Amino acid sequence: MADRLTENVLITGGLGFIGSHIVDALGQNAEHKPVAYDLQPPDSAKGNVVVIRGDVFDSVKLQKAVRDHEISRVIHMVGFASIPGCNEKPSASFRLNVSSVHSILETMRVCDVERVVFPSTAAVYGVTNGPQVNEKAVPNPTTVYGCHKLAAEMLIRGYAESYGFEPTVLRLFNVYGDLHKEQGMISQSLRKAVAGEPIVVNGGNQLRDFVLLSDVVKAFVKSLDGVHDSQTAINVGSGVGVSIREIAEMITRSFPNVQILYNSPHNGEYSIYADVSRMKNVLGCVATSPSVGIPRFIEECKCVSPLEACSQP
Repeated sequence: MADRLTENVLITGGLGFIGSHIVDALGQNAEHKPVAYDLQPPDSAKGNVVVIRGDVFDSVKLQKAVRDHEISRVIHMVGFASIPGCNEKPSASFRLNVSSVHSILETMRVCDVERVVFPSTAAVYGVTNGPQVNEKAVPNPTTVYGCHKLAAEMLIRGYAESYGFEPTVLRLFNVYGDLHKEQGMISQSLRKAVAGEPIVVNGGNQLRDFVLLSDVVKAFVKSLDGVHDSQTAINVGSGVGVSIREIAEMITRSFPNVQILYNSPHNGEYSIYADVSRMKNVLGCVATSPSVGIPRFIEECKCVSPLEACSQP
């Protein structure tokens, strides 16, 4: 087992939108040594990062990586994080959002690794009775993505109760802060704005919880050594509801030549944002206010060229 002062952490999906930033953060952290495991790992590693090219479904290679690097913690970032994409390709969603979880849990069981951090989603809640939701709300997902993430949560709970795992499940709300990799509403709209194209808004009055990427990364790092409860997830959000219309208007104030085109909402104009009490009390994390973080991110994107905005690393 790794020395307690330098816990070795396996990050599956270490090239993805959030995973790559977790890897970078842990690479600068003396307490944790990150091991990035991905089909297409980064070309160059920062800090003390170890990079392994591998498939999460290759149990032999995955177990070898865990044993060779004396892994004591896992952050499982492999997934298909797109509501429309999962609705269009439900089999791919199940494979990446559920089967990959089973694969990493089995590897952990065989290799005697107990601690895992898993990114779930606010989509497990579905349409709630009120806009602000806490972790005690009964999940009622209405999308393939939300259903599969909830299934993964239940799988993790089953392994925790059966094999003594120490899981932390983080239910992420709308993460923003990476213009190139993020597929959320803010970055999609900003890429259009940088290119001088209209921003399309479906509905506009519905409230969403937008949480800055760097705050999400902090929550993952804190979860590596935090309190674990297999029965309760932790919301990761800002705790503030911001309307989609407000986001579009923030962007067009910085890009005055860009138009906003309004369409009917896809699934009704329901609102949802996080009660972040557990995030504060359990993890000690306080998120950046959207009124500060979103305008700052928009300003950072103003100096990006249209070609850079459209590029996908």
